[in-house]
Amino acid sequence: MSLTSQEQVKVYNFLLKKFTSQEAFTKEEFQAASGWQKPKTFKTYWSKQFKTLLVPVPGGKYQVSEVFRRFTSWDKFQLHVTQNRRVAADYTTLTFDTVMLFEFFMPLTNEGYLRTSLDALFYEDTIMSRLKTVEIGKLKLQFLAEIDESDEAYLKRICKWVSNKIGGYSISHVNGRFRAMDLKTTKEAYELVSKKSGRYLVDETTAIVRFIFPCGEPSRNRFIASSSYLEKLLDKSKQDLGSETQSIRYFFHLLFVQSIVEIVNGEDEIWLLESGYQSKLHIWRVQNDC
Repeated sequence: MSLTSQEQVKVYNFLLKKFTSQEAFTKEEFQAASGWQKPKTFKTYWSKQFKTLLVPVPGGKYQVSEVFRRFTSWDKFQLHVTQNRRVAADYTTLTFDTVMLFEFFMPLTNEGYLRTSLDALFYEDTIMSRLKTVEIGKLKLQFLAEIDESDEAYLKRICKWVSNKIGGYSISHVNGRFRAMDLKTTKEAYELVSKKSGRYLVDETTAIVRFIFPCGEPSRNRFIASSSYLEKLLDKSKQDLGSETQSIRYFFHLLFVQSIVEIVNGEDEIWLLESGYQSKLHIWRVQNDC
């Protein structure tokens, strides 16, 4: 075993002991336990591999972070110290006080068409074409133009704003059961099914398409798993985001809702659940002619 490997074992044993006891220690105590005599060598390992496994605590000391649980075996720890890997301490948190969440509920049979339609809206030319279907004056009521800004520059600025707000979507599948007609007794429902004149209960897999929109400017903090981090979040004053949320809702409906409703046209109902900043349920329902 090389000298470096011996020192790594010492560090591993020291951190494992401190992780188990949650006892705080100083940087000097850590260096003494490691056996690294050369300050330059210790400084390199400290900044690249070991500091990311620690949490600062009052008094200039450190505790072993919960992330160390991933490296409690020697093999995993050795892999960590020989590769520069991201762990919790590498993150900066961006915390948004307000979020808008839109979720579409529709039968799974539409998923393929839906993906194709939505993916097309991740391109500037497609978004630009959709924006040009609306009178420029109506757009400017929702998204203010700058002084002496040309219409083309204005539309490009909207595209950039949309790009910053809409980075993607997620699709999940849920299994459900629905009543397909008016409420009936057990006998009536049984007779209906036995005569094959209809279905009373329907099993259906639903695709849920989810969009998440952060609103306003986030508070930025270096990630530290301590109470002070949460206190900073609680102290943050609420932003006035009425105009921004209105713009998000308007352009989401113009670009995405319109495309989704068009591509799944023919379903009896399409549901859109809006939550976060406010709660709304939008339902598109086919009206049967009397």
